[in-house]
Amino acid sequence: MRWEGDDGRHEGWGATVFPDGWVSTGPADGGVRVHLIGSDGRIGFDRGDVVDGRTAIGWRGHCACGWQGPLWERVAKARHDFAARRIYALTEGLLFGDAPDDVAVAIRAEWETHLDPPTLVTVRQAAEAVRRARGHLDAAVHAAREDGRSWTQIGEAAGIRRQSAQDRWGP
Repeated sequence: MRWEGDDGRHEGWGATVFPDGWVSTGPADGGVRVHLIGSDGRIGFDRGDVVDGRTAIGWRGHCACGWQGPLWERVAKARHDFAARRIYALTEGLLFGDAPDDVAVAIRAEWETHLDPPTLVTVRQAAEAVRRARGHLDAAVHAAREDGRSWTQIGEAAGIRRQSAQDRWGP
């Protein structure tokens, strides 16, 4: 299961964790496709393998931005403690290493906490719109100057004084 952030900068998923730093990237014939995580927190797709999901040591959230959530450790029944992220999971049905449903829900909630709040997403989107608009305005002024328009005409069109237009876009 993959999740998308509202700003298009985040794609998250719950990964099964295996010994030696391997994490799941999807099902495969007879088990789970696994890859290593790089030092930047991103999956290294250059080298992979297929393993039996029953060898999983736990689960954690991952994001395309490099974020990694805490490990939900797979433990023996006597050590099970959901609040401490120690989870007992039967090996039956774990061929693909899927997290128990309650763990999957908790991992998604952890992933969501690393996303920017909607108000900051709106600020980021508005700032990007301003940057694009400035680029369009600069190009339009350049075209107007190439067309022989005066700084007075350009200033009037931009809603500013001639001197301000020349100071901003002039040579």
